[in-house]
Amino acid sequence: MKKINLIAIPMIAIVCGFLVWWYGDTQLLTRKTNELARSLSLEAGDRKVTRISKNKNLSALLARDLSCSIKLDDYQSHYNYSQLVEAHLHIGLTYGFCSVQISELNIISIANETANILADFIISTRNNDESENSKNVSVNLVWSKDEIGNWQIRKIKLRSP
Repeated sequence: MKKINLIAIPMIAIVCGFLVWWYGDTQLLTRKTNELARSLSLEAGDRKVTRISKNKNLSALLARDLSCSIKLDDYQSHYNYSQLVEAHLHIGLTYGFCSVQISELNIISIANETANILADFIISTRNNDESENSKNVSVNLVWSKDEIGNWQIRKIKLRSP
């Protein structure tokens, strides 16, 4: 019986430690930010159903009171939740390819059910007319928990690095 306890207790502690780590806010926010990049990426072979599904995934990550500001060298604008979801759907139907890769991800703070994340994204696109474009952008994401405890993006700031 003592041998079983000597094996079982450390195994339970390891499993509990892993679960605390895996479901901790830092890991959860890292996974959700990667999910954001996957939702924004559209492969050339993706069907319309897949692209619409990625748009649905994106909308689930965004809070309804989202504020998005974009200040790039050649483009400045402001979007709310519905405008951003609609713009993503439009891109999904008009661009042949869009890749969003995270080159760097830093969780700046997590406090009071709010998290601040800085990330560098590499965004590459190709129109249906085969013209390609690639841009590095810095993104500040403010995540907060909704009323049922799910992390959602409340504020996005895109800017040139």
